[in-house]
Amino acid sequence: MREKVRLYRKKNNPVWYGWIYDAEGRRHGFCTKCVDRRAAVLALKHREREAYSPNRATADSAAHTIEEALEFLVTHSSSDRAAATLEMYAKKGGHVLRLIGDIDVNALRLDDIQKFINDRQAEGAKNTTIYKEIVTLRKALGVARGRGLYLTDPRIIFPSFSAKYAPKRRFLTSDELGALLANVAEKRQLFVLICVYLGPRLSEALALDWTDVNLAKGWVLISGTKTQKARRVVPIPPVLVPVLKAHHRRNGKVLESWNNIRRDLGIACEKAGIDAVTPNDLRRTFASWLKQAGVDSFTVAKLMGHTSSRMVELVYGHLNDVAYINAVKQLPGLPEAQKPGSKWVAMGDAFPETSETHETRAPLEHQVLRVPKDGVEPPTRGFSIPCSTN
Repeated sequence: MREKVRLYRKKNNPVWYGWIYDAEGRRHGFCTKCVDRRAAVLALKHREREAYSPNRATADSAAHTIEEALEFLVTHSSSDRAAATLEMYAKKGGHVLRLIGDIDVNALRLDDIQKFINDRQAEGAKNTTIYKEIVTLRKALGVARGRGLYLTDPRIIFPSFSAKYAPKRRFLTSDELGALLANVAEKRQLFVLICVYLGPRLSEALALDWTDVNLAKGWVLISGTKTQKARRVVPIPPVLVPVLKAHHRRNGKVLESWNNIRRDLGIACEKAGIDAVTPNDLRRTFASWLKQAGVDSFTVAKLMGHTSSRMVELVYGHLNDVAYINAVKQLPGLPEAQKPGSKWVAMGDAFPETSETHETRAPLEHQVLRVPKDGVEPPTRGFSIPCSTN
């Protein structure tokens, strides 16, 4: 007998509708969005379980919108995150809100997320950027679910989407740095030099204060803006000392704010006749020059504010041709000619060394291979095939 369920279809409409009763006996109708009856039954049962589940929002609850979920993620549930991470959440969430709209989170469907992905790709956004935006939304929904405001597991509404990260390899050579400095505005030269010779993130460079610079002891305190563990002390390279002395003040920001930094750097690079660089490429230059000088990855990572060497090895520390050439020069040379009695066989010689020289030894085709006499090991006679003629 077919199980009696509260489902029905409207005239000339293949989609199933249903109704449930919540824990307080109130009736709620809804569309299952299913044309298959078995799928509709499952949808109804799922909605009914949610209605009776404690600590969860019911279908009669006030809507919890995407904007509210994103705002709570940034302002309340991420207190252990750095300011830069919160800023990233806000920026990525803004694109989600712009394209999907401020709808109830419980109204989100997989098709909505897929359409968002397609729209962002049509706008020219990179897959790595879109992936971060999706992760931001998923985090916000996860928090909403924990608060009892989102009714289901957020993972089921996200389509399969991955972005293969291809790290940039751009870093400056010494000659390119000189060309860039010659074409960037004079008041911006200090920014370029600090990024190249101290390796801070963009936010760390702009947050640098003169009270963090100790010229007497020769170090700079970089207060990590991304994570608390990024806080570090970096020795001042000798080449940077006279530059800092020339600009030194008792307190205040070391660098002026720079609103159009990427655009201005691109223009300066074009004038210099070199490929464009970003602030992160200047930071990569710091790591790459250290690696090319033979500094180990873990030391470079600590100077850059990373807890492990993984980012240096995968993203920041790039070697140049000279480093590779110097590396292979470290390989040992060929072994010297071996003396008689050595366990080695001379290169190109098929026989152990004897008193004969290569000049006096008979040609190979005239040499006789002698089978050793019986001893500990049986003599080698070669392969033989039994003959049976009987």
